[in-house]
Amino acid sequence: MHIVFDGFGLGPGSSDIVVENLLAGWRELAPGDRLTLLCRDEPTLTVPPGVGVERVEPPVDGAWGALWCRSVGVRRAARRLGADGVVSGVTASAFLGARCPRGVIVYDLRHELRPHQFSRSRRLARRLTYAWSFRFADGLFCISHRTADDLVRRHPSTRERVVAASLGADHVDQWRIGSTPEESGPYAVAFGHFANKNVDRVLEAWARFCREEPRWRLRLVGMGGADRAAATERVAELGIADRVELMPWLDDQEFRRCFAEADLVLFPSDFEGFGLPAVEALRLGVPLVISGDAALAEVTGGHAETAATVGAEDIAAAIRRAVAHTPEQREAGQVWTDRFTWSAMARSIRETLVAAGAADQPRSAS
Repeated sequence: MHIVFDGFGLGPGSSDIVVENLLAGWRELAPGDRLTLLCRDEPTLTVPPGVGVERVEPPVDGAWGALWCRSVGVRRAARRLGADGVVSGVTASAFLGARCPRGVIVYDLRHELRPHQFSRSRRLARRLTYAWSFRFADGLFCISHRTADDLVRRHPSTRERVVAASLGADHVDQWRIGSTPEESGPYAVAFGHFANKNVDRVLEAWARFCREEPRWRLRLVGMGGADRAAATERVAELGIADRVELMPWLDDQEFRRCFAEADLVLFPSDFEGFGLPAVEALRLGVPLVISGDAALAEVTGGHAETAATVGAEDIAAAIRRAVAHTPEQREAGQVWTDRFTWSAMARSIRETLVAAGAADQPRSAS
């Protein structure tokens, strides 16, 4: 079976992480399958061994060239390569489809459910491009049951093509290898990018926690220059400048070490499609604080401390409970994550494409 992965639209961040690990999981699941990644330039992800890379050159540069790659380019490449199925790594891609079963990964519908967190132009772009995939894809691979439920509720016509294909967590099993434990005391990790991460409330909660606990530090990672400047002022106002490290986007190696050696992860996001850092923390045995978001509740299975609200007082209370977790509680969280593997996600996608191809054969022959 030859599966072509439409890599147009991928970039550093969640989509790269998902496709990179999905490819590795697929190789583990079905080593006899042929996998090819389509891309315009050099891939920004690490391509697993055994996966081919096919460069597609558009006839024009710029936005029109990108659109050509996602439409004509995918269609032509899939036909030339004799693909048995196409998987798009982002929801807004493969606009002309392909002459074989095609599926797209659906991360979330935050632009519809939290529209104030997006610019008007970005909302419009997502609405138009996502609608095309929702209408024509053979499989809509939602990364959680929460996303699947949102999609069916808001777009009922997709019901028969929606498949819950949860992300994996087993990629973190190698993160501790070769790492050196911190010697400067315990620290927590939180995320500073995107409006849904509730950075202000995390800082306020941390200030409350610091009044009672003098040893801990907070590392706020993934902050752009403007966000870091604003946060610098805020931590000074709260009197915790010496207890918070405001860190930029880290490269993969730096982030993995920072995250794997953390003693606590704070992730009180008000909206997630899955919440990969939450499952990564549990897998690593790191105590975790989350919000009551539906996806986070789904993927953590009661093994994280849930803040009653995303208010500072409730987050601080959850922090206190989390740092008191026993080794038995941490181990239970690790066992829970055994259900989240990249090969399981690959199996869900592969089985859907195989079924779609079988259903299409009688039509093709008639």
